[in-house]
Amino acid sequence: MELAPRTPSPAPRQVVRTVLHEALESKLGGEVVVRSTTVSGRIFVVARKVAWAVLNSPGALNFSTVLIRDQVVSREDVEQVVAECRQNGGNFCETLVAWGLVPRDTMRDMLRRHMSEQLEALLSLTDAQALFVPQPRTYSSQLTYGLDELISAAPKPSTLQPPVESDVMANVKQSLEETLKIEGAFAACLADSKSGMCLGSVGGNAAFNIETAAAANTEVVRAKMKAMSLLGIKDRIEDILITLGEQYHLIRPLGTKEGLFLYVALHRSSANLAMARFKLSDIEKSLQV
Repeated sequence: MELAPRTPSPAPRQVVRTVLHEALESKLGGEVVVRSTTVSGRIFVVARKVAWAVLNSPGALNFSTVLIRDQVVSREDVEQVVAECRQNGGNFCETLVAWGLVPRDTMRDMLRRHMSEQLEALLSLTDAQALFVPQPRTYSSQLTYGLDELISAAPKPSTLQPPVESDVMANVKQSLEETLKIEGAFAACLADSKSGMCLGSVGGNAAFNIETAAAANTEVVRAKMKAMSLLGIKDRIEDILITLGEQYHLIRPLGTKEGLFLYVALHRSSANLAMARFKLSDIEKSLQV
C-alpha cells in the first residue's frame, strides 16, 4: 500500500512564526502561547492584528517598568493608573493617554518598539513549542499593530538581549550568591530605588519576601537622598543600617551605578555587623551592571 507523503514539520525557528500567522489569519483572534526550555511568552491577536506580546525570561522588563526607567511617567502615576484599570477594567496604555500622562503618538511608538523586542525574541527561539488558542475578546484600545509594523521595527537579533541569562545577569546572580555566604545572611537582592524593581534576588522564605522588603525600602533610600540634598551634604551614602529586634537590614547604594542598591537581611544573633559591611563592600566592587 502506498503511503501519502507527509507534510514536513516547520523548522524549530519557524514554529512560533507559523502559529502566529495562523492566529493572524483567524477571524476569531485569540492567544498564541509559547514555551521553550528557558523562557515562555504570549502573543494576543485581535482583529488580525497583534494587541500585545510578552516575554517571560530573566532580565526581561515589563512595559510599565520601561516607561518608569525612561522617565516617561513616574512610579506613582503608574500605580494610580494600574489601580484605576483594575477597578474599571480599562486598558493600561489607553488610560495613560486619556489622563494626559503620555501623548498618543509617543505611546504608540514606545509600545511598538517594546512589543517588537518581545516578539523578535519569541520568534528567534530555537526550541520553542507554540499553540494557538482561538478566543473572541473585546479589546478597549486602538493600539494594535500589523505584523509588518512590528517585525520591521524590531532591532536586529544581535542587538537584542538573548532570552537566556546575559553575562550581566549571571554576574548579578553570582554576586548575590556571595552575599548570602556572609555570616548570618538569609536573603539578598539588587534593587532599583527609582522603580522599586528587583534586578535579582536570593534567599528569603514564606515569612520574609526579600523583593517586597527591598521595594518598600526604596522609600528609605529616597528619603535619605532628599535629606542630604536639603542639608546641602555633597557626599555619597556608604550604607544604611536598619536594626530590628532579631534582624539587621543592610542597604548599600552602588557607587558605580546611581539608583541601584544591594540589600541584605541578616539574623542578628549570628551576624557580625562589621564583617558584613566589609564583605558587602568587596562584593560591590566585583558587581558589574
